[in-house]
Amino acid sequence: MSLPQSFLWSENTFYPIATSENETLLVADSWRVRSGETWGLDDHVQRFMAGIATQSPEHLAPIAAQHFTAMLDQQLRELSQQYPGTDFFPRISVEPYQGAWRIVLLVRSAPPARQTTSLWIPAATDPRKLPTVKGPDIAMLSRMVRNAPADDVVLHDGGKVHEASTGALLIWPDTRQLVLCQAVQQLPSIAAQRIAQQAKTHNILVTRRPVTIQQIASGRFPVWFANTLHGISAVTTISGVAGRTKVVPHPDLEWWQAAWWNTFVT
Repeated sequence: MSLPQSFLWSENTFYPIATSENETLLVADSWRVRSGETWGLDDHVQRFMAGIATQSPEHLAPIAAQHFTAMLDQQLRELSQQYPGTDFFPRISVEPYQGAWRIVLLVRSAPPARQTTSLWIPAATDPRKLPTVKGPDIAMLSRMVRNAPADDVVLHDGGKVHEASTGALLIWPDTRQLVLCQAVQQLPSIAAQRIAQQAKTHNILVTRRPVTIQQIASGRFPVWFANTLHGISAVTTISGVAGRTKVVPHPDLEWWQAAWWNTFVT
């Protein structure tokens, strides 16, 4: 059987079902699986459960997070044995089915990790209806990215940056300071938190504060795009109606990227 494959969460285990790309998602989460290993699976399940608590779907059976995580890990490891050398990009989601809600695991092949990222700043402000929960706006954001003349799109309120459509944004005022772009309407970023923790172990000052469009688009400071699919991706250009700006690189980028894929054990 080829990828993608889908599995239904029922009776505390996963059952194979026919695959269908349902765009109506109440809650979702996704990440990269490499050689059967998922770095920080607990974090993704925790964010998924928090989204379910926020959305409060009716008639969805209670989920024991620890058991769910164990069964999810087991399912992904078994599939990895069937597809050696293939990275996965799985997604767990709460989706509608026959008048109720169900939890589905969709396992897809992962795209190559993107070493660099180009960003587009649209004139329109952040269109998401529920920015703090991953899932409801995925289809809309995917269309935005497909139509953008760049790898990803900056979400903003007209003055301040929220994040990118599929990842967090971080800036480096200098090599000893890391700033995580902060906004009220923002998805909690597992990747950004992971990078921040590593930076602190190297005595780098980490702050979380609002960042303006002008600051991030100046090109004077290194900017990183980060998520758990692509890891750390250096932003090389930022474009918008005012033109295109090249972004200066971080001098230690290669070390950080290698350390990320080595799960920051260096």
